[in-house]
Amino acid sequence: MNLRAKLLLAQAPLALVLALLGVVALRTLNELGRSSQRILKDNYRSVLAAQRMKEALERIDSAAVFHALGRADKATAQAGPNFKIFEDELSVQEKNVTEPGEQDATQKLRAEWTRYQDDYRGYLAAGAVRERYFTVMEPAFLRVKDAAERILEINQDAMVQKSEQAQRAGESSQSMLVFATIVGLMLGLFASVSLTQRALRPLSRLTMAVRRIGEGDLDARARIEGKDEIAHLGHEFDTMADKLREYRSSSLGELLLAQQASQAAIDSLPDPVLVLGVDGRVLNVNQSAETGLQIQVGPDPLARAEPEVREAIEKVRLHVVGGKGAYVPRGLEDSVHLRERRLLPRGSPLYSEQERWSAPR
Repeated sequence: MNLRAKLLLAQAPLALVLALLGVVALRTLNELGRSSQRILKDNYRSVLAAQRMKEALERIDSAAVFHALGRADKATAQAGPNFKIFEDELSVQEKNVTEPGEQDATQKLRAEWTRYQDDYRGYLAAGAVRERYFTVMEPAFLRVKDAAERILEINQDAMVQKSEQAQRAGESSQSMLVFATIVGLMLGLFASVSLTQRALRPLSRLTMAVRRIGEGDLDARARIEGKDEIAHLGHEFDTMADKLREYRSSSLGELLLAQQASQAAIDSLPDPVLVLGVDGRVLNVNQSAETGLQIQVGPDPLARAEPEVREAIEKVRLHVVGGKGAYVPRGLEDSVHLRERRLLPRGSPLYSEQERWSAPR
């Protein structure tokens, strides 16, 4: 698996959490929508039917009054359509019984309606006298109206209860959604961070190996396993470190041989030879300088040298470091008296990429 795939996999928990939260949110919204549909389907149609039946019944009752007042034509024109409306709405109600107690209330309404129709026909057959309206029709009207009112109350109460249930369900779903969001994000972030750290852990090992190599530890290796880009980079780095160690080993051997050869050449010279740095430090001396000039490589190499010798060394060093080239004595007046010998100091600059050296003798 390459690095891109690992990083994408590290983001997968967050994507999964978002997907789950989306599913929970959709399910919550769907449940709330179903609650509204249940209210509309189960109760609103019954409420509407009960209201229409009450309106139709009131118009029929008014038609009965018109009969008692001798307006049979107007009573017939008003009663006929409303009888049909009441019957149609009652049939709708009988097919839409959904709440506890609604079945009994509907059956009672059907019985009272049947009785009312019989009373109405008897009322018309008896001549629709005023006294019969108050003794027969009005009580029958009130019984049917109360039965319809009962159906209306049952469904209105159910609508209120379902609305409150929907509100509680919405609040519960909201709390659950907030809780699921917090927990899901925490788990998703934890999983993503863990997978990301696991995917990038080889980079830390590689960084540590690079730091150790920079500090001079050529035995440091990344040793990264895998087949992704970081593992490939780690393998290349280890190969480079192996070659660098081999090169350093071979170069160090050659350098030691060169140093030994140069030291042997300097020691073989009969005259005293010193190698100085640009700051005046004694870097190397030969055997003749150690015995003749009492100069040794150490913290204070010129401590035992004669003042005249130190003065001559400093004079040559300043000449060479000052960029005047090699120092050549002008004559015997530049010689240094050393017991039974007189030495003519000479100095030649030795150049490198960083420093300029002088070698007085």
